[in-house]
Amino acid sequence: MTLTPRQARILSDLSQLEVAERLGVHRQTYMKWERNPDEMPVGKAKEFSVIVGSSVDQIFFSTESTLSR
Repeated sequence: MTLTPRQARILSDLSQLEVAERLGVHRQTYMKWERNPDEMPVGKAKEFSVIVGSSVDQIFFSTESTLSR
């Protein structure tokens, strides 16, 4: 199963602000990455995967999610 960053965040019961704070970035920066995950730096992608409890492969290496939006 693959997830978008938004889906992974929601499944983890986290707000955009909570994720942004844990990543050490502004909320607007995280929001941009959530809309365009390919723009998230690799290091932040790895941190994000730890925050939401998924592997980077499950979140970032697929263009389509297997969950409905």
